[in-house]
Amino acid sequence: GSFIVSNAVQYMQEHFQEKITLPEVAEKIYVSQWHLSKLLNRHTGQSFSDILNHVRIEHAKELLKDPSLRIGDISEQVGFLDLAHFSRVFKKQEGVSANEYRNQVLGK
Repeated sequence: GSFIVSNAVQYMQEHFQEKITLPEVAEKIYVSQWHLSKLLNRHTGQSFSDILNHVRIEHAKELLKDPSLRIGDISEQVGFLDLAHFSRVFKKQEGVSANEYRNQVLGK
């Protein structure tokens, strides 16, 4: 079970910039989507989209350290289709907006 989970998470970490879905990841690691979903919940306490969002936001946090990058561009680079969704997910995970996070990191 945990082997499947680590394979899935690794795949997500390698492809987070693309539009990836649970069925696609399940297919790539040769398990059913239902089985993968169950294992992710059991081993991480999170859903597929929670984990994917987490991976994407962690990468976004790195990119936010570069003041020359626009937040909209960062959002796209880490695989979010729209900025509003990125902003909601970022704030939910970090407790601050992407802009506030950037200001904290850059010491503004």
